[in-house]
Amino acid sequence: MAYLFLIPSAIAGIMIAYTDMRTRRVPRIIVVVGSVLQLLAVVAWCLWSHSWMPLVGSVGLAMASALVQLALALVRPGALGFGDVTCTLLMGLAVGCLGVETVAMWWLFMGLFGLAMLGIQRGRGRDSIPFAPAIVLAAFAAIALSAF
Repeated sequence: MAYLFLIPSAIAGIMIAYTDMRTRRVPRIIVVVGSVLQLLAVVAWCLWSHSWMPLVGSVGLAMASALVQLALALVRPGALGFGDVTCTLLMGLAVGCLGVETVAMWWLFMGLFGLAMLGIQRGRGRDSIPFAPAIVLAAFAAIALSAF
């Protein structure tokens, strides 16, 4: 029941991952709408729970995660795109409200899933992957594990 407020980012994340796999693009309109709806859902959760810490964690950790992804994208142009950065921001709004430990798990899973996907692609003779699916899948995994 407590995780129902994560529905906006789950729906937007699935749409983004699917689109990125098919077109290698992250639709910014889905990121923007998903982010706004996720923020509203977190605010509603904060009002219901009488605590504003989830909102602070959500926004702060999402911004920090997106800035790290932006730095990685700037250090090695072409490895990550701006769509991956914005996808990280959106999913960070969901993962961030669950705390630093969940965000750390998310980053670990992003790396593991990204490497696994890259390994599969290299086996097929390709050398790049759409990274948004790894971001979204890692968020789902971290959120699921945080429930235990």
